[in-house]
Parts: sequence; C-alpha cells; structure tokens
Amino acid sequence: MKNFSAAGILLSVIFIFGSCASANVYSPSGGHSIVDDFTGVGHAGLTNTEEEAEHLNYMGVRWTLQTFRWSGIEREQGNWNFQNYDTIVSSVTNANLKVLGVLGYDVSWIHTDGRDDYIPPERMPDFLNYVRRTVEHFKGRVDAWCIWNEPNFKRFWTGTIEEYTELVRQAAIAIREVDSEVIILAGAFNRNVTGLPKKMIEGLLESGAMENVDAVAFHPYEMSANRTNSLNEKFKRVLDQYGFGDKIWVTEVGYPTGGWYPTRVLERNYPTRIIKTCALLAANGVNRILWYEMFDPVERSKSSEDFFGLYRSASDYTSKGAEAFRLCAVYFSGSTCYTYLPAKGGISGTLKVFYFKKPDGGALVFWKEGSGNTNIDIDLPGINHLLHDIKTGNTNNIASKNTIRAGNEPVFITWQNNPDLLEERNPVVIGR
Repeated sequence: MKNFSAAGILLSVIFIFGSCASANVYSPSGGHSIVDDFTGVGHAGLTNTEEEAEHLNYMGVRWTLQTFRWSGIEREQGNWNFQNYDTIVSSVTNANLKVLGVLGYDVSWIHTDGRDDYIPPERMPDFLNYVRRTVEHFKGRVDAWCIWNEPNFKRFWTGTIEEYTELVRQAAIAIREVDSEVIILAGAFNRNVTGLPKKMIEGLLESGAMENVDAVAFHPYEMSANRTNSLNEKFKRVLDQYGFGDKIWVTEVGYPTGGWYPTRVLERNYPTRIIKTCALLAANGVNRILWYEMFDPVERSKSSEDFFGLYRSASDYTSKGAEAFRLCAVYFSGSTCYTYLPAKGGISGTLKVFYFKKPDGGALVFWKEGSGNTNIDIDLPGINHLLHDIKTGNTNNIASKNTIRAGNEPVFITWQNNPDLLEERNPVVIGR
C-alpha cells in the first residue's frame, strides 16, 4: 500500500475539494485487530423461536450471556437438575451463538445465619462441587465461564474482598481441571458510587488468584458514551499494571430508555448512544462487547431495569437500537480499527473519526461532539458507498468524494473493495 504523508494528502485534497484556510487533514493512527466474534447480547435466545434466531443472525450477534444460578441447578443438596439450562443452551447454540455462562450466587441450604449472596469459607467445597458439575455437564457447549457477577455490589456479594478473591482462585482451578480449553473470566466489576472498586480489583490481581483466568469482565455503566469510555480507560490503566489491560471483556453495557436511573437516555437518542459507545470501546481495544440486553419485557414496570432492550419486546420486534447495534456488530467485527487524528490543531477535540478496515471493504464512522455542525470532506476508496441511517437501517448510495455535514448523530458510511485492485488506500478525511 502506498503511504501518503500529511502534506501529500493535503495537496490531493486541495485538488479534489478546493482550498480551505481552516482545513484539517485527519490521518489513521495505530491500528489493532478486532476479533470476528466481537459482539454479543445479554439474555438473548430465551424465546427459543426461529424469529429471534433470524434477528440475532441478521444483527451479527455472536455471544449471549446467561447466568447458571446454583439455586436453579441444585435447589436441594445432592438434587441436580440441568433441564432448564439445557433448553437455554440448545436454543442459543441452535441460533449459532456462543455462550458465556456466569457461575454464581448461593443456595439457601448452605446458610444458618440468614445471610445471602455469600459463600461461607466452610461451604466452599459445596460451591466448587456445583462449579465442577456444571462445567462438566456443559463441556463443549458453553464457550466461556465468568466467576460471579458484580462482586463490588452488596446486592451480589456480601463477603470480604479476601473471601471473594479466594473464591475466584479455587473456582478457576476447578474449572480448568474439568475443561482445559474453555475461556475463564473473573471480575464482572461495575462502578461504585465513588468510582471503580480499585481496592477489590487490585486485591484480586495481586493475590495470584488470576493464574488460571484468561480475562477480566467489566460492566462500564455510565451516563454517556464518553463517560463509559473514560471509565473503561481508567479500568484499563489499573489492569495494565498487572498484564491484563489488553484482556478486558465488556460483558454488560447499556442504557435504559425509561425509569429513574441517571444513565437513562431518550429513546430517539438511543441509536446514537449505541454507535458512540461501541466505536469508542472498540477503538480502545476491548476484547468483546455484550450489550445489555435483547428485549424490554412485554409488561414493563416503571423500573429502569425494564428499559435496556434493543427491541421494545419479543412480541413485536420494534427496534429501539437494534439497527444501530447491527451496524457495529457487522462492520466492526473482524476489522482493523484505526482512530483518525488531525495533522494540526483545530477541531480535534470535537471531531471523532474511526475507520474499520475489513478484508472486503470498510466503514467510516464520525461525529462532532458538542453543539453545532461542521462540514467534513471525504475521499473514500472502493465501490458501492452507502450512507446508513442508524435508526432505521435504511441506506443511500453516495459518491466516493463527498462533503457531509457532521453533528452529534454519528455518520456511518460503508463500502466494498474494488475487485480490480490488490489493495485499497485509506480514506481521506478533512475537517473544515
């Protein structure tokens, strides 16, 4: 591929678009590979219908997260029942999805003091028996296991940091003994009211408990895409100190379109929030993104928990953000991601530009932060250039050389490679 200097690009752009005193050339920086199975959706596949399977495949979803509750498998000691989870696993694997299973929570019969969401150290053998039996039963059908969920919240874990760390250590050993090939995650940390649970994270990573663990799960729920990305960057800096900064799986992220949570977003703005969140996290090197979640319940309460769906319900498949998520799943997965940076000053702080290069084409995604709009001159490689409506999924053909007005809503453009060329050049992007 020919390498263009900033000066060379600028001369070509002046020839194409005409001179502009405030023109600012954006050039690709870095470049990292994104895996083919980059995206997933929480609690997908539960309807066990062909219609949902078709939607999942259309959306490019590759993973689903399911919780294999101990209380749903061994309700009474020694009485094992996997039937419900067999049905779920068969449903999602028949839809060509991989399964990320969460191992967690307690059962009433291990407690004598009324506590819950806690494994007393003396009952650890019972928990490990559940882990081994479950992993063995689903060996070859579940692709990854996550040990516990959001342990920094009292809602899910009421033990000490040291007890949680020991649970991870022993559970990871037990999983590895049963299935040497399966992916193991730990953490599933969320943010506390004051920020990251840094003491718990560092305690886990410094303890040696991660020896058999492949990656760290993270739930960066926040009030905007930029805040979500900033939280992930802070998390990554902590993990970098222990060699796990490039091993982050975002196993839950999302925003409710109703209720009282401060992270809520207007439904009409949901597609914008999805595109920005996925693009920023992808550009910052997360390993997987699993969106929370597939559907709003048919009968919704006033709780924000009932408004995270990409579809309004499983009964009518009205999209709230499914088309936006599909664009990210289809065009980010299996690509090489570049962040476009300006060659000089100007609007670098407000214009966000990302290029996702695939073997058969590419996608250019950009938007302007803050109020107002700006004109963006583009010169794209390839053929069949399409401008996508991130809300409806509709497309319009556009010319490869174009001026597009950029504002807060992301612009999403894709194209195919020219079959007559061995390798395509990079897009040219000029901010004015």
